[in-house]
Amino acid sequence: MNDLLTSWNSVNTTSSIHAGLLQERHHPVLKQIRKQMLIELAGFVLFLAAYYDFFDGAQKPIYANVVLIIAMLAVIAGNVTGYILAKQQLPGDNIREALKIHLKKLRLYACVAILARALMMTGVVVFFKANTMVIALFTLMLLALVWLWVRRIKSIQHVCNDFLNPVDLGSNP
Repeated sequence: MNDLLTSWNSVNTTSSIHAGLLQERHHPVLKQIRKQMLIELAGFVLFLAAYYDFFDGAQKPIYANVVLIIAMLAVIAGNVTGYILAKQQLPGDNIREALKIHLKKLRLYACVAILARALMMTGVVVFFKANTMVIALFTLMLLALVWLWVRRIKSIQHVCNDFLNPVDLGSNP
């Protein structure tokens, strides 16, 4: 049994497998993340290029302009960070360790993503002096985003727990 385990551990297939999967053309999820990131990036850049003229940025207080620009840049940075995180190989010697590390990174990224979106919504509210209906809509959108991240993390946590506590399949003692 030890010889079999030694042979298994000596084969280095993970680097070639990961290298192939982590290229966008071979990985449908990465393609989708990249497409969403590029669409949002284009939208934010167009908005930032046009907001000053179209929405009378010169007439707004300087702090409103600064908050809006920083908020949009934070969301762009968050999107790029998320894409880079999704593209990275999972570190670790085994699947349990890799899932634990990935889960920790995902929790951190979820906080960053939620805070960036909250900052963006705050920037829009401050810049446009939004009414309570818009604030309520943004609050609902933010709660939906939090719910989505909690669901994703719980799903991965469940898989991680299954690896850490394997199910007893009724083996005879």
